[in-house]
Amino acid sequence: MTQQQILKTRAGDVIMDGRKTAFLPDSKTLLVADMHFEKGSYLRQVGRSALPAFDTFDTIERLWAIAQDYNPERIIALGDSFHDIEADTRLSPQSAARLNELAATHCEIIWVLGNHDPDIPRAVKGAREDHVQLGGFLLTHHPYEPQEGVNICGHYHPKAKISMRAGSVTAPCFAISNDRIIMPSFGTYTGGLFINHPDFTKAIPGLSSYAMAYKDQIFGISVDS
Repeated sequence: MTQQQILKTRAGDVIMDGRKTAFLPDSKTLLVADMHFEKGSYLRQVGRSALPAFDTFDTIERLWAIAQDYNPERIIALGDSFHDIEADTRLSPQSAARLNELAATHCEIIWVLGNHDPDIPRAVKGAREDHVQLGGFLLTHHPYEPQEGVNICGHYHPKAKISMRAGSVTAPCFAISNDRIIMPSFGTYTGGLFINHPDFTKAIPGLSSYAMAYKDQIFGISVDS
């Protein structure tokens, strides 16, 4: 039971963090997926939620704290960083400035485009990419089968449920196979898809293990467990 767990892959080490991020030590790169900035304001706008629209601020501040711990050279956001293409109209100047401050004073930020955010708000700085190849790691939003190395992606918001004598626990997780890692969603208001759902099993054939992120801790579990 630790906040971090090192995963040895054929492309290199991946440090999985219980706060739902991953760090590639060889390239000093922090990975985060599916932040869905401005989901709260979107739900309020369409009348589906009475939740306060504080999620963008909360998500940014959590990212800041993790970046300060790892001191990365770059942060790569693996798509769906913004909830919808109109997030540009709802993103506050303060939130944009806080993201830009992170990029200006701490590290480069690269935005991999997702299905929710084929465009990144103009006020936010950083390169926009369809994918990033970093050594043996292919970094994408949707899962891809790599020719070699390991694909790290998002999109599916994996979660798992384990049963214990005292009850059960459901939490986001990293889903892991020999050539793919699907990251948990980082956003404050994001849900998840169980790793035994048929759509999920198609996305990661050969699932061998998962690592649950629960209360900032991480627990590695074999699918045979």
